[in-house]
Amino acid sequence: MTDTVTAKDPAAPQAGHSVHDDNLAKLLRMAGQIADFFKAYPEAEAVPAIADHINQFWTGRMRNDFRAAYADRADALPPPLRQALPLIRPARTS
Repeated sequence: MTDTVTAKDPAAPQAGHSVHDDNLAKLLRMAGQIADFFKAYPEAEAVPAIADHINQFWTGRMRNDFRAAYADRADALPPPLRQALPLIRPARTS
């Protein structure tokens, strides 16, 4: 059994079933899967690797939505993901 964060976890967005809430739940699940992948790495490598993966492969909107959803409640995230949150870049503005 894995420790992947899912939409039923307490860290999942707590609101109705809007499309936005569903998207945030998916982002949380994906971020949890990324964090799970890197859990065998030393923390000093895992945290920047989690942020780097998200920065490389998530769209700016995905990153912004995730950052906004957890900016005030990062303590709800698993520790490596919580530590990676400040390293996730916002979308570029034109």
